[in-house]
Amino acid sequence: CDIGWTRGFPRHGAASEHRGACTPLAGALRVADRVVAVSPTYAKEITTQEHGAGLDDTLRERGRALLGIRNGIDVSEWNPATDRHLPRPYGANAVSSDGSAKHFLRRQLRDRFGLIETEGPLIGMITRLVHQKGLDLVIGLGPFLTSVDAQLLVLGSGDPAIADQLTRLARDHPDRVAFFEGYDVALSHQVCAGADLYLMPSRFEPCGLGQMQAMEYGTIPIVTDVGGLHDTVIDADVDPERGTGFVAKTLDLAGVVDALHRSVRAWNNIPRRVDIIGRGMRTDWSWSQPARWYRELYEALTAGRA
Repeated sequence: CDIGWTRGFPRHGAASEHRGACTPLAGALRVADRVVAVSPTYAKEITTQEHGAGLDDTLRERGRALLGIRNGIDVSEWNPATDRHLPRPYGANAVSSDGSAKHFLRRQLRDRFGLIETEGPLIGMITRLVHQKGLDLVIGLGPFLTSVDAQLLVLGSGDPAIADQLTRLARDHPDRVAFFEGYDVALSHQVCAGADLYLMPSRFEPCGLGQMQAMEYGTIPIVTDVGGLHDTVIDADVDPERGTGFVAKTLDLAGVVDALHRSVRAWNNIPRRVDIIGRGMRTDWSWSQPARWYRELYEALTAGRA
């Protein structure tokens, strides 16, 4: 493996040898000054065999040179107060007072997809239809939705086999489940705003944007305890003073069902619902803080080289 580096850099061909093959990515990981993953927890996860994609040993070798800085969201595009895709934009005060703005948007979604009007919450999910996103766990939720008086609306595209399963789920539970196959920018914003709860049962998630977008829109996330979901969602039962959502205790159907029950119970308690929503909406999910972390990192590196 003979990889040459130009512009004055030394040759690091040997660095790219990895498990008997030439792997330039392994070489880059070895010679980089820092390796940055898109969340602190994911930076730890990729040093394990399960999530390291065959490079876990190389990543473990880097020690403290490997770090995580979470992503942010574009708050000029994802802002419920100025969102051009919403028929009725709203701010944090509208959600915390009487919730009328979200009630209007929820009713529109139910009418569009033929879901009956109920007193319970609407759960939204915007996703790629791939195994990573835990769609097998979503499909298993069907029988539990009636018992908690909740409905599920899934927007996504991807694996045709998963799409077929979701289509059957919606057909078997027409009053409780709706599925839109494909991706529609306006509808994705409307689901984020009109849903009461937002489901992300990912099997792994380097950072995730949906949970941050949901909290920006006053929608309570239900997530699994992986990657960036761990770093951005605080379980409201574990930490009632700081909680912003609900985190499944185990990465299986039982764990997701438990988190679903706990989230619906909290949503039905209006003062508690308002507190959880308010904490999520007051958090700065923009790129401002991550950009500062990157700048500090780059300045420290350039100062060291100088």
